[in-house]
Amino acid sequence: MLKATIKGIMQTLGFAPRAITEKIDVFSIRHALRESHLTDWLKQLAAIAPDIATQFSRPQEWSYALELKMRGMHAFQVAMMLEALQPLPSHKITVVDIGDSAGTHMLYLKEITRGRLQVDTLSVNLDPRAVAKIKARGLEAILCRAEDLDLPGVDIGLFTSFEMVEHLHNPAIFFYRLAKKSSCRKILITVPYVKTSRVGLQHVRHGSREVIFAEDEHIFELSPADWALLMRHSGWRVSHSEVYYQYPRKWPIISRLMAYYWRTRDFEGFWGAILERDTVFADCYQDWEA
Repeated sequence: MLKATIKGIMQTLGFAPRAITEKIDVFSIRHALRESHLTDWLKQLAAIAPDIATQFSRPQEWSYALELKMRGMHAFQVAMMLEALQPLPSHKITVVDIGDSAGTHMLYLKEITRGRLQVDTLSVNLDPRAVAKIKARGLEAILCRAEDLDLPGVDIGLFTSFEMVEHLHNPAIFFYRLAKKSSCRKILITVPYVKTSRVGLQHVRHGSREVIFAEDEHIFELSPADWALLMRHSGWRVSHSEVYYQYPRKWPIISRLMAYYWRTRDFEGFWGAILERDTVFADCYQDWEA
């Protein structure tokens, strides 16, 4: 009732709620990027991939605020990719992006390392629309479920997966199979940041009967500690992690308000983790599915 009353007052006074939230989003993310020292990445990434609206398979109501939000995420993810590749190999590396929806991150990586490193990329997605988009950009892509991925004989230097594992019904099996079926020793993942683990399934919560696909629904939204525990069980150990917050963290009172704002509308930010293969605990568990 209170929310509806406030909305009605704003409309009567000529304030559009969406216009206000977009201004807040832009203000918040701009200051978050400055605080995280990621602002310099924006122009460079925009020059490599001017149109990022293709990230989504479903049409989105595009806006400057949404683009800035996506650019901020990409800047964080690219910085984490370069961190995961340190020290840079001296000649060539194969990077496999699992859950890639448009090939954008692989384009970033190829361009940023041009002249220093030959990067061969392979994108993986279970959605034929995504695979078609990636191939149209001149990149290699295969149609495959993440949990079923098996690339025998391919020397993979790094797996990446951006905002994907929260969409899986069984992320433990996904990580375990990568540990056992590939020679790759390092994975970079990013996921939505939450302080307390929870089940997503928003379509079920709200009783929606709309047809949805994997990219539309989060299954598990875990805290960093619980993701790290799950991955330790599944054959991987966190060697480095960071949180990118979508708001400035150093402002008294305002930062707490912004944290609540993002927590109720979207996510406070995103957690990135570099994982190294370590199967000590995975080998102890005797009843893994094949």
